[in-house]
Amino acid sequence: MRRLCIAAGLALALSLTGCGGDDDSDSADADGVRTVSVGMLPIVPTAAMYAGIEEGFFEDHGIELEIETGQGGAALLPAVMSQELDFSSSNPVSLLTARDKGLDVRVITNWSDEKETPEEAVNAVIAGADGGLDSAADLEGKTVAVNTLNSMGDLTIREAVRQDGGDPDAVEFLELGFPDMPAALAGGRVDAVWVPEPFMGMLLAEGNVMVTPPCVVAAPGMALQYMFTSGTLAEDDPELVEDMTAALNETLEFAEENPDAVRAQITSVNPNIPEEAAANLKLEGFGTDLRLEQAETIGALMAEEGWIENDPDIDGLFASADQG
Repeated sequence: MRRLCIAAGLALALSLTGCGGDDDSDSADADGVRTVSVGMLPIVPTAAMYAGIEEGFFEDHGIELEIETGQGGAALLPAVMSQELDFSSSNPVSLLTARDKGLDVRVITNWSDEKETPEEAVNAVIAGADGGLDSAADLEGKTVAVNTLNSMGDLTIREAVRQDGGDPDAVEFLELGFPDMPAALAGGRVDAVWVPEPFMGMLLAEGNVMVTPPCVVAAPGMALQYMFTSGTLAEDDPELVEDMTAALNETLEFAEENPDAVRAQITSVNPNIPEEAAANLKLEGFGTDLRLEQAETIGALMAEEGWIENDPDIDGLFASADQG
């Protein structure tokens, strides 16, 4: 079974209807197939999930996925903790913030990675060609849109500005959904936007310019998203977590080795992207490496910014992940 259930714009209030949140969301049917809800972002790496479904990796492990989409990992995270969702993707900043607040979130595997050079970057700060923004330090006194405040975007942008000799406190951040950013940039509502693919490629193709690839600057090769669950689910149903992890790892390995299969599913994530454009978009890295060294770098930056009160809980976050 490969039925998908897609809900656009999952709000922070998490009033989910139609898809996740059913009392039997992870119960098995007569054939032993378990319906599992997973939260994802409306960005290119989510295409790998559709590729994994198409290849039957989840079906092979007795899992039928229901996919919810939301604006950012920080919005999806409460749905996992309240068991509205079984699993979700999120970035290390949101997850380490949750651990610092005492929430028992557990990474089970990697999901997608940034590349290690600016030329390969899959997310960047983009500005208009006539805006006079040539490097991170030029963002001083400017307004930059990010999808979630106090998360991956503004943390790495602040570090990029700092490394370029600028004052990160002089940058103003505005929270906008990725789909709303191109119009905000074109209309002058913001001076720059932080976007992943497919929005990065679309904006560059229109003649806009890359100001800085902040994740490459802050922690080259870092994990941009992990797949996680709640400590409650990890403890109550370890068999499901094991099967889901196995299916995800098979999906990751397939996605890394078969980029064209991932590109073929991009229109499943965003049907407004022309097929020819999807074929040329940059893909994030996939694979099962947890990128722990880079996660520690991100945790150290969060501590430096005062975003967390305690030492970053790397060990607790990855307690349910296979680190071998």
